[in-house]
Amino acid sequence: MFSVSQVLPGEILQGSNYRLAERVPVQEYQYVFMVRSDFGVIIAHGRHMLGLRLRELKSIEAAGKLDRYPLVVDGILAPLRDTEKGLDLIINEPFESIERAPKALGLMVDQYTDPADVRAGAPARRKLAIELDCDPETRNPVLKRLLDELSLHVVGGSLLTEGAIYFIPVPGLGVLPMTAQMKELIVNSPPSATNSQIDRELEAAGVESSIRFRFRYSAAFTTAQRLQLMEQFRALEDVHNRAALIEVAAEAHNEAEALSSIRKGKMLADVRKREPIRLLEVVGLFPLAVLNNGTHILICPYDYVTSTREVDNHVDAYRASNPSVATVLVTAGRVSPAVLKKMESARITIVEEGEEGSGRGAHLDRAGEAGHAGKR
Repeated sequence: MFSVSQVLPGEILQGSNYRLAERVPVQEYQYVFMVRSDFGVIIAHGRHMLGLRLRELKSIEAAGKLDRYPLVVDGILAPLRDTEKGLDLIINEPFESIERAPKALGLMVDQYTDPADVRAGAPARRKLAIELDCDPETRNPVLKRLLDELSLHVVGGSLLTEGAIYFIPVPGLGVLPMTAQMKELIVNSPPSATNSQIDRELEAAGVESSIRFRFRYSAAFTTAQRLQLMEQFRALEDVHNRAALIEVAAEAHNEAEALSSIRKGKMLADVRKREPIRLLEVVGLFPLAVLNNGTHILICPYDYVTSTREVDNHVDAYRASNPSVATVLVTAGRVSPAVLKKMESARITIVEEGEEGSGRGAHLDRAGEAGHAGKR
């Protein structure tokens, strides 16, 4: 159990429409945050999920500041603020998706029935979402209702604001923003068309059809999140078996796991910028990147890795299969003292990636240096 000030920058502990609870437990290697918002209590599993939830609250706040239709916005949000109805909405429409992709590979889905198209809505709704810098397929019930009802007042897709609202990533949360190209694609193309384009790109890259199908129709990902993962996939163009990144993503059961998959891809892409990666493998708990110099880089996207039988067994099995290979664990968060001791005994160097960006290059350079040192 940690205090929130131990794991997050002080400037994000409280905002105009939320406050983070003081105590932060750890569950499945992720911090669990409780956000007390104007619309009820939100539970966020992991810093990356917290970043998304705070971003959504920022979008809701931004909607309330629109110059046009202020009474409409207030009329939508007012009944949901600190009321039994609002709390009931949060409880009965959970943020986490436990749906799975259809099993029948022969299932036909087109732009008129595709679930992603239904979630994203008409062009006016997608445009409004991008103006508020949020995902049109958001699972946040308050933001979803706001987009649904407010978009009905957008005549002919006209702008509600003079310009788009841009989200500034908060240090320590690791949330990847949508690029300008992603935003343009989301506004101008229905999700089904975008996902078909992604599928064709993956097919051309040699990704097996059943993996592509599970990824395309995974309810854990929104279309915007697929685009973010594809950005990392492209950054690994010369890496053998980069399809493993998509295979891992296709197994995600909820949005938190989808965000974790994106973070794994980003960490791999960051390593690739510093050192050539020859091969990507999935060996259990941590994806494994093999550098050209033979060093093994284990990718750990979790907040806080504690000592468990799962971790111990994974480290023992890995080291038994690779007894003399120079190995580095790159982590997006921290490890417990017991895990640090375990890694040291297994001769695995731990490198903190540095979520805030400062020193990230130096940290990743150290991974390459550790490999060179191991070969001398």
